[in-house]
Amino acid sequence: MKFLIDLLNKIPKRFVIVGFINTVFGYLSGLLNYFIFFETIGIIGVGIINNVVNITFAFVMFKKFVFKTINTNWFFEYLRSYVVYGVKGIVGIFVLWLCISILSINIYISQATSMLVTIFLSYTGHKKFTFKV
Repeated sequence: MKFLIDLLNKIPKRFVIVGFINTVFGYLSGLLNYFIFFETIGIIGVGIINNVVNITFAFVMFKKFVFKTINTNWFFEYLRSYVVYGVKGIVGIFVLWLCISILSINIYISQATSMLVTIFLSYTGHKKFTFKV
């Protein structure tokens, strides 16, 4: 547990706060998109819309309030953010699979572990790749 606390202490508080805001926004926009679009385009379509909207929102929030890059190409940073979120998704799924299927850890601990790993991965990916100056 101390290892996780030490790891989280290396992540700036602004990143954690903006990440929390992104999570709340993603949850609420996911519900809204579901109620607006589900009957028309189904759950796959809703999922696609959710990902585009939420990654875009997170990108803008991280760019403006955490990494504050200026005089950079927004478009390429935006595309790189999709790479970071793609890797984050794959790693998150792998960690869940490892915890549940191999280590037989319950879903509550497994999900928390996956989130902690991907928070650190997301911060590192954005710092060294998406918003690299």
